[in-house]
Amino acid sequence: MKKVLSYGLIGALLVSGAFWGCSDKQDAGSEKGAIKKMTEETARESVKQIRTPIDKARSAAKQQEERNKEVGDAAEKQ
Repeated sequence: MKKVLSYGLIGALLVSGAFWGCSDKQDAGSEKGAIKKMTEETARESVKQIRTPIDKARSAAKQQEERNKEVGDAAEKQ
């Protein structure tokens, strides 16, 4: 009985040691950092691509309002 128990314990230790040896927490952390950096860079590029046309449209609308105001002021003076 003692032999079976000791062999079982040794087997369990070997299996748990194999799992412990295969897990590398440092690599997982660096991969998450790289993935996070890529995600943030992609997000910044996406925001830039979305905001650029919107800002241009706002600028054009503002210029149009200024021109309309100038034309309206000129019409009132005549």
